[in-house]
Amino acid sequence: MTSGMLGLVWPPMHLRGAELTLTDTLHIVWTMVTLLCTLLAIGCGAAAFGQRFRGYSITTVGIFVVFGVVSFLDAPKVAANLPTPFFGVWERVNIGASSLWMVVFALVLLRQRALTAV
Repeated sequence: MTSGMLGLVWPPMHLRGAELTLTDTLHIVWTMVTLLCTLLAIGCGAAAFGQRFRGYSITTVGIFVVFGVVSFLDAPKVAANLPTPFFGVWERVNIGASSLWMVVFALVLLRQRALTAV
């Protein structure tokens, strides 16, 4: 829920090579808070459901780590206005992994609800 509320007021980043502004800093803070909320949800989901979902959750966290590190390594290049041809791709892989995990989690919850209703 916190992640959804943060998404309503997501601060924009400014142009490459420009000085860091308040909204740039807030963008980074919002990203960190959203990541923490997502990791908390993934941890709770992994603990609550079976081995397969736990493995999928661990894989998702692994994707976050790999592509988060790659994005982090490119961040200084953005500030220096240097080329970062795949920076957007790395960010979208993380966003896609997060969104896909939420869809799979919703399906697991619906399946669990159907099993307990019978």
